Amino acid sequence: MSSHWALAGAGLLLSSGVLAALIAISFPELPLSSCTDVGYVGDEPPGGFVYYEFYLGWLGYSPDGGVNRCDTPIVTIALGLLALGSAMLGLERWKR
Repeated sequence: MSSHWALAGAGLLLSSGVLAALIAISFPELPLSSCTDVGYVGDEPPGGFVYYEFYLGWLGYSPDGGVNRCDTPIVTIALGLLALGSAMLGLERWKR
């Protein structure tokens, strides 16, 4: 029975690592984002990632310097998987 918890905890830790890698690869346009689609008039839009807020598990940001605004829960999902996997493995080790 205890090896099932260890396997599940390791799976959750692996999932959080994969999500962290996905975030790093796709930066600045994070997965599971809902973004505005504002047309920009001018030569080039201002570039760069702009952080707005982290509220109720949603990260607010702009991938293009403030022209469009995006919200995503992917950071909270990755942190939740990391915390849950760590807790499961910690409880498994504590029971030994």
